[in-house]
Amino acid sequence: MVETRKFDRSWGGGKWLFDAGAVDRALGQLHVQTMHILLDGMRRSQVPEGARMPSSRVIAEVLGISRNTAKLAIEGLVEQGVLRVRDRSGTYVAAASPACDIPDKEVRAAGTVDWEGRFTLALNPAIEVPAARAATVSFLYGQFDASVFPAGRWRECERAALSVAEIQSWGKDVVDEDDPLLVEQLREQVLPRHGILARAENILITLGGQQGRYLVSQLFGVAGTITGIEHPGMPDIAKILALSPTRRRPLRLDRDGVILGDQLRGCDTVFVTCGHQCPTTAVMPLERRRGLLEQAGQDDFIIVEDTFETELFIAPENLPALKAMPESERVIHVGSLSKLIAPGLRLGYVVAEPPVIAQMRALRRLIHRHPPGNNQRALAIFIERGYYRAFLRRAKAVMEERELVMEEALHRHFPGSQWRHCPGASTFWIRLPEGLGSEDFCRHAAACGILVETGTRYFYAGAPDGDYLRLSVSSIPAARIPEGVRLLAAAFHDHASAPGTTAAETRETNWDR
Repeated sequence: MVETRKFDRSWGGGKWLFDAGAVDRALGQLHVQTMHILLDGMRRSQVPEGARMPSSRVIAEVLGISRNTAKLAIEGLVEQGVLRVRDRSGTYVAAASPACDIPDKEVRAAGTVDWEGRFTLALNPAIEVPAARAATVSFLYGQFDASVFPAGRWRECERAALSVAEIQSWGKDVVDEDDPLLVEQLREQVLPRHGILARAENILITLGGQQGRYLVSQLFGVAGTITGIEHPGMPDIAKILALSPTRRRPLRLDRDGVILGDQLRGCDTVFVTCGHQCPTTAVMPLERRRGLLEQAGQDDFIIVEDTFETELFIAPENLPALKAMPESERVIHVGSLSKLIAPGLRLGYVVAEPPVIAQMRALRRLIHRHPPGNNQRALAIFIERGYYRAFLRRAKAVMEERELVMEEALHRHFPGSQWRHCPGASTFWIRLPEGLGSEDFCRHAAACGILVETGTRYFYAGAPDGDYLRLSVSSIPAARIPEGVRLLAAAFHDHASAPGTTAAETRETNWDR
């Protein structure tokens, strides 16, 4: 226990420090933690301006840290202007911390503005995919897999991007320009994997593939146009297009992807995922790709090629992108650089003809000018040093193993079930027995600690032709997949046999159709 006399000259006897919190040595950066603890304690106890602080020795003893750590924390708060030092007197509060709690009267005053009536867009803020909360098993797509992420290599590239010379490069205001090193690495190492040869004027860096889709929709989705999108297809594409005056046309699919012919005629723009199709994982064969390009020229429509999970194609499915094929001037190629590495990085790109890129760049500038320069440079260094290629090689091996384990588990625990999966995709598209209800089943599975995604959200134009699930192995270790599928099967049988479930009244627990 710290002697009381040591607090006598500090504000309030320094008693507020005992309730300020404690450091967690496992987290490291003890001086930073100490700064936050002191700030939080001062705010909670409303330590006033001009109040004298306990000495560094006392802070060290109370928090169980070294005196040097306490001094570093105090120096940090002095640098921020929170504290000030008086010679031969001590350390004092330079500015009182603002209260963090909102008074009740301000809460009661909320609601005086009719915000809903002022909105010019009708958006649903709800997220349809279950949140990646703690669960026994997660088969959700797009979750970060720390076991595959090359953390050491990435830290190395982040440190390199934070050198003085690099900061002078990416720290300046470049208006709407992209990192030239990242564009160069795209041209030399990323795009050739898809068979694409492009110049710098053909490339735009985006905040993930999602921004690329939005920019295209705003440029080409004007009134009087028709935009074709796959059905089932990526939900956010349908929602993004709903914000523009264009008329959406659902495009039917077969086992090879979007069907050519009459349904494409009259479209001004067509969004496609040639491989892998989202959500069915279908890979469009070479002959159909040629046919799609030929029909685009004949019927005068633009193709937006969305590269969904094409990085890990397995031969012989490693087909050239539409943008890599002859007569591909009409193709706008949208891709993601970060979805596989780390979804939170949010970096993507668009490859198109220079006039298109110029217009997209001008529109992007009105939104946020350009993606963060430090992230662009770190990723550029990551690719330049060969770490991107090494990562893809490792990720491909990991995903191949998980896909095989998943296939075996589905055959074992769901004999006779209908599901679709093409090599190189991390997802499986599964059809449930009629009457089971995929949304109800997903809620039941979540209650059992198993996170799965309903297929209903991929059908934007009317009711789906059945009940579907979408399972992903992108973030679940191969060793956990068999048990996860077994638990999913148990949840399925439990839900299917529940009173009132149509499937329970008409079917056995087998998925045979």
